[in-house]
Amino acid sequence: MRYWVIGVGALLWGQDTLRVMAYNLLTYGATSGYCDTRCKDQQLRTIVSFVRPHLLGVNEVGPSPALVRRLLDSVLNVGGVSYWRSSVYANTTNSNIVSALFYDSRRFGWLTQELVTTQGGLRDIYAYHLYYKDPTLAQTRDTLFVVVLVSHLKAGNTPSDEQSRAQAAAAIRQYIQGLPPARRSFVLEMGDHNLYSSAEGAYQELTQVLVDPGPAGPWSGNPQYAFFHSQSTRVQSLADGGSGGGLNDRFDFIFFSPACTTAASRARYIAGSHRVIGQDGQHLGKALTDPPLPAGYSAQVINALYAMSDHLPVVAEFALSVSPAVTALSLPDERTPWRAWSEGGSLFLTSEAAGLYRIFDGMGRLWSLIQLEPAEVRKLDLPPGLYAVQESHTGAVRKVMVCP
Repeated sequence: MRYWVIGVGALLWGQDTLRVMAYNLLTYGATSGYCDTRCKDQQLRTIVSFVRPHLLGVNEVGPSPALVRRLLDSVLNVGGVSYWRSSVYANTTNSNIVSALFYDSRRFGWLTQELVTTQGGLRDIYAYHLYYKDPTLAQTRDTLFVVVLVSHLKAGNTPSDEQSRAQAAAAIRQYIQGLPPARRSFVLEMGDHNLYSSAEGAYQELTQVLVDPGPAGPWSGNPQYAFFHSQSTRVQSLADGGSGGGLNDRFDFIFFSPACTTAASRARYIAGSHRVIGQDGQHLGKALTDPPLPAGYSAQVINALYAMSDHLPVVAEFALSVSPAVTALSLPDERTPWRAWSEGGSLFLTSEAAGLYRIFDGMGRLWSLIQLEPAEVRKLDLPPGLYAVQESHTGAVRKVMVCP
């Protein structure tokens, strides 16, 4: 019998890439004159399929939990997909539009949500607390937390509108500053902020505690910032109530914690990954569908973006360091009464005593949980690669290379 056992030596670290998307859905569930809800479902499926996000923060959903459920059932969990989950519906201000967060439950687990501000009775802004499904959580409760705020600040370009945005942003800043250190290291604040320039008080408040991956400046109508304009996709106002005027404003943002810019961060922003989907910088004051067609996008995607909303979605990506189960765990003494080995492309486990065993892959993801009885031999057919087998009582670990 030939088997491979690799002792615990150098710590292995894997990496997962997280794609975040923020999108104003333009009164989803309440448009009928141009692109009704069934039409929006179709267009949003096309867009999500193209972007493939793992976290999706949306603004302007109609005021009904059934519409949040519909986004799950008719847009996200379709075509064999079943892993999308949503935040808990809330609307304390009785607004005619609400925000929501959707997350990939393969990567994230739900903790809680907290009301940050009602913006003086305008709209709720909630903070959604998630954790990354890092297997070290099972042993140490030390995992990567992410706090996501999905914001929709006051629209309009009057001094009063600007002051309302600044007050809401101040509440957001104060909330973030009040978070425990473990929750402040990976905060995402995203949504439609209706900001006309970085000189606004709201922008100044937010960037005291967060990083904007896009350029600061006077964005509105400015060709120097055309590549970052996210509204409007249309020149003429359409029957769905969306704004016209062409692409000339940067309203949609993804801000994140300053810690995400450090090399040692467990959630590191990938430089250059922030972009406005569908934007090529060549459509200042034009409709998205005006020629030339943006490079890198099919006509189907461009038409879906045009029909879906007067906003374009924005995305950003983060490299997440994934620690395998062997972190801070010791090699078992050779006299321990259990063995793990590979043979014929399978992994085998046996033990002299009853025990519970966890199997993690090389990226640190929990692959299987095995309960062994005394003298039992268990065979697992696994894809080729390096695996860590942990005995749950002692925490001892063996690494096993499964070869084809």
